[in-house]
Amino acid sequence: MSGPITPPLTSTVASINPIKHDRIQALEDDAVSSVSVNGLRRGSLGVQSQLLKSVIKIFAVRTEPNLSMPWQMKRQYSSTASGFAISGKRILTNAHAVAFQTSIRVRKHGSAEKFVAKMVGVCHQCDLAVITVEDDAFWRDVDVLEFGDVPHLQESVTVIGYPTGGDSISVTKGVVSRIEETYYSHGNFRLLAIQIDAAINPGNSGGPALLDSKVVGVCFETLINAENIGYIIPVPVVEHFLKDIEKNNGICTGFCDIGIQIQLMESENIRHSLGMTPEQSGILVNKVYPLSDALGNLQKDDIITSIDGYPIGNDGTIPFRDSGERISFRYTMLSKFDGETLDLEVLRQGKQISTQIKVMKPGMLSVVPANQYDVQPSFFIYAGMVFQVLTQPYLAQEWGKEWQQKAPVRFVEKALYGAKDKANQEVIILSQILAADLNVTYQQYCPNVVTHVNNVPIDNLRHLVQLVEENNTKFIRFDLESERVIILNSEEATEHGPEILESHNIPYSKSVDLRKNLPSVHVC
Repeated sequence: MSGPITPPLTSTVASINPIKHDRIQALEDDAVSSVSVNGLRRGSLGVQSQLLKSVIKIFAVRTEPNLSMPWQMKRQYSSTASGFAISGKRILTNAHAVAFQTSIRVRKHGSAEKFVAKMVGVCHQCDLAVITVEDDAFWRDVDVLEFGDVPHLQESVTVIGYPTGGDSISVTKGVVSRIEETYYSHGNFRLLAIQIDAAINPGNSGGPALLDSKVVGVCFETLINAENIGYIIPVPVVEHFLKDIEKNNGICTGFCDIGIQIQLMESENIRHSLGMTPEQSGILVNKVYPLSDALGNLQKDDIITSIDGYPIGNDGTIPFRDSGERISFRYTMLSKFDGETLDLEVLRQGKQISTQIKVMKPGMLSVVPANQYDVQPSFFIYAGMVFQVLTQPYLAQEWGKEWQQKAPVRFVEKALYGAKDKANQEVIILSQILAADLNVTYQQYCPNVVTHVNNVPIDNLRHLVQLVEENNTKFIRFDLESERVIILNSEEATEHGPEILESHNIPYSKSVDLRKNLPSVHVC
């Protein structure tokens, strides 16, 4: 669970909103290599007409929360994407294509009619979603696509979808150029991905990549500032997602981790100092997260030499297939669900030991959520001071895609490396202060992490609200991580709080989950 290194990837949903991101616009300008096959029985790339009917165009209307002003929503906008029919009258697409949706409609190839669709299940971590259409008329003449295996390097794949630049279906072709663990920009998580050189453009999101008429991947990202480098989600990731929502009635529990921070052992000095022989290899344990099942089973400076029977190289890879390929050791976790175990062989102070570790959801381990889709942000306003939960989406909105370089160091450190000590722990920040005579002298201390209320360490936002509302002292004190202190007169804060809200046209001092005491929502 070491901090992610973010490559310049962008998701490939097509925005209909006239305000477009520069990087998306550049991709649209590049969309020159697709071949329209509308009305053809067999395209120039050998695609059967029946296969085209399985690929669906998705129209979504979406409204996202404003994380800078969490009591507001951003302007509504529309986008298009692709999807394809799978068993059970379901359509598979990308999560980023339907995130924060308020309306979804779909249209078949060769049809002029749009049908209302609804969500079945979503996993933002792996950028996949399933929707369905209840109207039986939609499913007439629609064949489901079957899944194949992970393709081999240099095999040709065909990408079908509805990219920008036209309204009809598009077909492109390319070869598999790389298979490795990749950072998924939508879910802020590393998973197996396949790199291809077929043209994948905005609007292709969710479309199938086919090999011999079988799906070998789902289009989801492209590398910006590069020509024809796209990524597809491989079948093992898709199958894990589908099993997950089927087992849990549409609820996604997500992909798991073992809760350790590791270091590669490519340095000969490290290997020699830890007593490894030339024949031995593995990865070094730097840190064990407090809530991980690995705590007590692993310790700092342990060397993991094998995972689920696969020997681990000094570069952190394990053998993959019989073709001499290698892949990240995390591939062994791809088929695991929360609570299942991994078998580890560990070298500790020169002695080989065996142990088992249960995998866990990363959200149970990291103190700063990596994503926060399809839920409204929690906030609390007291005397004009706006308290929020620190999340990576908040950092991205405030400081942009390069928030790891631009955001305050204390925020970035917690977002990338912070681990929970308690299951309900959150990082609470004072994001801004709505100016008033009562608080104006404290504005310079924003943004900042709040650590204590009246000298009591806070666990999460609900705990902070409780401490504020139960305060019966003349003054109320807030301690910040920067060693600064905010002290207010409790009576004045209570009296003038509503006036501050009214002057900023804010209807409530608390988000709906805090007003109604709703349970915290886990988002995978």
